[in-house]
Formats: sequence, structure tokens, C-alpha cells
Amino acid sequence: MFSHSREVVTYLSQKRLRVRLAGAAYALVALPYLVWRFTVFNENALVMSWIFYLAEFYGIVLGLTLIYSAWQQRERVIPKITRPFTVDVMVPVYTEPAEMIDLTVLGAKEIAYPHETWLLDDGRRPEIEAIAKKYGVHYVTRADNRGAKAGNLNNAMKLSRGEVIAVFDSDHIAQREALEKLLPFLEDEKVGLVQAPQCYYNEDSFLYRENYVGGGRWHEQAFFMDVMQRSHDTYDACTGIGTGVLYRRSALDLIGGFPEQTITEDIHTSLLMHKNGLKTAYVNEPVAWGVAASDVSEFSKTRRRWAHGNLHVFFVENILFCRGLPWRKRLAYLMMGLHMQEGWQQLAFLLLPAYSMIFYVTPFDPSLFNTLIIMGLPPLMVLLLMVTGAGYLPFLPTQIFTTGKLFPQLIATRGLVGKSLGWQVSLKNVLGRVSFSMLAPHFVILTIGSLALVYALLRVTGWIPMLTPPVGGQIILSFACFWVVFNLWRSWRWIRDTIGLTLRTHREYQFEAKLPVLDEDNHWLGVTERLSTTEAEVTWIKEGAQCVGQRLRLVSPGYVIAVTVHKAHSGGGMTFECEDEDGLDRLRRGLYSVDWHRKLRLAQWASEAYRQGLGGLWQAVLLCHGVERVWAMLLPGREPQSATLLVTTLLQMGQEIEIQVLNSGEINTQRWTIREEIRPEFLMPRGLNDQNFAFLKIDR
Repeated sequence: MFSHSREVVTYLSQKRLRVRLAGAAYALVALPYLVWRFTVFNENALVMSWIFYLAEFYGIVLGLTLIYSAWQQRERVIPKITRPFTVDVMVPVYTEPAEMIDLTVLGAKEIAYPHETWLLDDGRRPEIEAIAKKYGVHYVTRADNRGAKAGNLNNAMKLSRGEVIAVFDSDHIAQREALEKLLPFLEDEKVGLVQAPQCYYNEDSFLYRENYVGGGRWHEQAFFMDVMQRSHDTYDACTGIGTGVLYRRSALDLIGGFPEQTITEDIHTSLLMHKNGLKTAYVNEPVAWGVAASDVSEFSKTRRRWAHGNLHVFFVENILFCRGLPWRKRLAYLMMGLHMQEGWQQLAFLLLPAYSMIFYVTPFDPSLFNTLIIMGLPPLMVLLLMVTGAGYLPFLPTQIFTTGKLFPQLIATRGLVGKSLGWQVSLKNVLGRVSFSMLAPHFVILTIGSLALVYALLRVTGWIPMLTPPVGGQIILSFACFWVVFNLWRSWRWIRDTIGLTLRTHREYQFEAKLPVLDEDNHWLGVTERLSTTEAEVTWIKEGAQCVGQRLRLVSPGYVIAVTVHKAHSGGGMTFECEDEDGLDRLRRGLYSVDWHRKLRLAQWASEAYRQGLGGLWQAVLLCHGVERVWAMLLPGREPQSATLLVTTLLQMGQEIEIQVLNSGEINTQRWTIREEIRPEFLMPRGLNDQNFAFLKIDR
């Protein structure tokens, strides 16, 4: 229907001029500002002045790295495979939920390109071995867990023989076209690794926000996946992410297998390949869908592991002075390391304003002119960075997540001095849990800031004596008050959003998939808005149409699934159970084949879909096919006499068809004629149910 990579390229190309102008303006403002700031230190508070100056210097350097990434990116167009590959698809697991592993193994097994599937069980659980037997895949275990994930993969490499090794984490459900998208880039013998973006299906995770960029919903990793990785790929230096990735076996043999010294074998592997003269390739197309952190505990754990592991890799490999690493690749890794230590800069910005308010001292000479410059130019630089980010660096979410990563990054600094961190398994839970202990540091920040404000108020009103002479009193107070209030807002928003967005999660994610709902007599009752294998939110034609014990039929692409209502919820929701295992399996395969219903949902935001005449708001309809009514999606045309229809049913050109459409609570039957088949540049993914989708131009 449309390519994610092409959509991102189109989106950014439309903004390229303003991005580069804003980036150049940032440099022209920031560099003179740094020079000037060095001349206005407060001689009565030199230590504080140096700390604040270094924090500002660090922030400006981070801004320049973002501009460097946004300046130019590489687009890779997927060619056809011209030679066969032997592929081993490996799914390393440890203590993750068996239900999740079952889905992942199903996805790996159903990949269309010929391959062998390997389930690598470091937990040595009978139920995981049963999953391997269920799907007929190789099952591998070992006596210990030495080397964690890397050791697990190295152990399996001794048993497998494929020239290519594909790795999918235990929560990442591969799509059928996964290998076909990535394998062509291994035809270049110098490429040792091909990486796809890490994508998530549970968009109720608090990592997501409602704004859209590049044809998708913005999330905390969007800039890294869509911009920074593509920028590094310009000089064949993208880094490994560890899932949705292909490795050339000979490249792994060259570096001695997956490195086991650190807990981030992904970036360590790509770094060793780069040091040995190999290239890496980044293909910005989703090939698997995983679970995003659903609560603050998982978020903090993963961000700490990533930061600690990456910094430990840089220590082990001596990233500054090691041989064999070209300067641009070295720069790419150094930029990642700088972002992993942003927490120290944020800590300075959090504590110094409160200190300034309590002790009546500023980190610069407190003249009116100096204060106006320091209060005016940094916000201007932030605004220029937002323009440079082209929507990928929105101010509010970026500030909130920067605050949230503060303490995990501080703790992770131990990796920079060679301290190891034990392997920590993510729970991969879709249902989030509120952890007040993980939010405690932010409550402390709120308390410190609030006390500083109260103290300053009491001091100004004369209730308590000043700890220091009131030199430049109003200037100091205005400077400190601004930053204290801003920091209070950031910490409060992190706490509020973390709790609020965690509470909206479900035990199983409800996908935004639209399926018609019928009763036993084939009367159309409503359309699902969100759907899992056990729950649904439905827009009913008549309010209260669902009742306990009622038997319903969900009309999905290619299949009708019989369910029984177990519980009716207010607002149109219901809990149900599939009446047979085959129906449950079909529903599960359809929902977790994320691409097809996600692309239909995002078509209203995708410029590439509009360019092909497929953009807009698609609606679920019923296609009358013989005595049956089957699933279809309708996109109204600009003229009421034309439309586009998406079907999985074989139809003939010139054939007259009958469609039932739900409009304003009423069912309208419409007669249309099929005129032609639309062949988009990118076919609709077939999914785990192996459905062939067809776009048809119809009129009446």
C-alpha cells in the first residue's frame, strides 16, 4: 500500500530546506553564545559558573549532533533477490511469557522465504519445548546461561549451518515478508549486518504520543529509527539493534561470534564489524512488531541497560583510540555515547536553579543585559532544534522523556569505567503497572523545587533572613524562578503521564482494527474500533446491542469468526471468547499480522498513500458475495460515483457487486461495478493468514 521508508523520505524532503536553514542558524547562534558565556562567569561562584557553563556546552554539542543527523540521510530501495540464501531464523528466549513466545515462533515459522527456525531456550522450560514441537521448529537449550543472549546465539551457531542468521527477540513477531525485505542487501559481500527498525504494536504504551510524523504515530525512539540510523547509514555505519536483524555468518566468524563481554551484543557486534572493515546496512521498513515498555519500571530498566551496555562497549573497545574505525563511523558511536550521558547535564539544570534561589547566587555576572541574553538565546536555540527535527523533536514530549531518562543514565555511567551489569530480562508486559518507587527521585525533585520557591517567597517578604547578601536580587530571583518552575513542570508531567498512560493499558493489547460485527442471523450490529483476542470496543448501531451469552460473528479478512459474549462493558465494550480453536487461531494471526490493519489506519496520514489514490479514511463494509457477506474496506472517492475497494475475495473486472455501508447508524445497500484493479507500488502484506489483498476501482 505504501512504504514506511518512502513515506519518511517524502515527509523529510518536504522540510529539507527549513531543516537546513534552522540547523545553520542554530550553529550561528550557539557558537558565539558559548564564546560570550565564557566571559561572564560570576567571580563569586566560580564552581557553580563552571558547572552551569559545562552543562550548556554539553547541551549545545548534543544539538549539533542532532543537526548532523538531520542534515542528510540515506534511502535504500529494496531490490529483488537475485541469488538464493540459506537462512537460520533464531528466536532467543529466557523467562518471557510462553504465550508471547508462541506468537513469536509462529511469526518466525511463517516467514515466506525458505528458512530453518530455531527456538533457543535459556530458561530450559518444558512449556517452551512444547511450543517448538507444536510448530515443528528446532529446539536448543544449554546447561548454563553464560554470555546471556550472546552466549545463547553462539551456542546455536555451532548447531546451525545457514549462511545468514536472522534474529528476532522473544516479543518481536516477524512478518511474512521480513527476509525478502532484508536479504537483497547481503548480496554485497562487504555487508556483514542488515538492520530494520525496532517497531512496536502496543501503541497504548506511554512511549507514544498522538502527533504523527513520517506516516506513523510519534514515539520516544522515532528520531533514532527514522533519522539518526538513516544518517549513519549514509556512510554504512548504522548500529545493530539486536532484533529484526540479519547477520552474515562469515562476518560473525571473522569477529569471533557474538561478543559476550557486554550486555549489548547488538551494538558491540556492529562495532567489531566496522573495525574489521565491514559495512552495515539499515532498511527503514518494519519487518517485525514487538512490545514497547508499558510502564516506568520497564522503561527505566531497558534505558539503563542500553546506556550501560553501550558505554561499556565503548570502554572495552577503546572507542576514542582504537584502530580500524574510520572517523565518520567513530563519530557516529561517539554521538550515541554523548546522548547516553545526557543525564548529568539534566541533573545540573535541575539542581542549580534551586541552589541559586536558596543562596541568592547565579552562575553568571547578574547584570540585566546578561540575564536577558541567557534567558533569550537558549530558548531560541531550542526552537531552532525543533524546526531542525521536522516534528521528530517535539518540545513537550522530548522534555518529558529527557527527564524520565535522567536517573537510568546517571546509574549507567558505571559502564564507562568498565563496570559490568548483569543481564536483566524485560518483562515484555503489555499491561503496565504503576511503580511509585521508580518515580521516587522525581518526587524528590518536586519537593526540592517547591521548598526553594517557598523559601524564596518567605525571604522576599521578609519572614526569614537571607543566607547571602541580596546582590542583584530581582535578577537572580527571576532567573532562578523561571528554571525552578520549568523543572517542576517537567517532573510533574513525567509523573502524571507515566501514571495516567500506564493505567490505560490492557492485559492484551487492543488493536485499532475495524471488523463488522454480525449476529447469528447475519444482521449487522456494529463495527469494532479496537480488538484483541478476548475484548473489543465496538460502535454499535443500536446502543446496548451486546448482551451476556449472545453469539456474534466477527467478519475478518477471509474468515468469519464465531464468538460468545461473556461480559458487556459500558461505552460499547465487551469481553468474549472464540467458539473454537481454529477461530481463535485465525483471529490471533490476523491481529498480530500488524502491517495490514496498521497501514489502513495510517492511510489518512500518509502522503505516499494519497499519491497512489489510496490515502484517506477507510471504512469497514460488507461485500455481498453469493449468499455470504464478507469483509471489505471502502475508501470513498472525490466524486460520490467513484470509490476504491479493498478485498480478499476473487472478483472479475466488469462484475456488478453489492456493498452494505454503515452511515450514521443506518445500513445502506449500494450497487457498484468493478472497473479496474489498482496495483500499488507496494503490495498489502499477506499476513500470517496468508491472505492476498486486492485494491479495486469501482463506480456506479
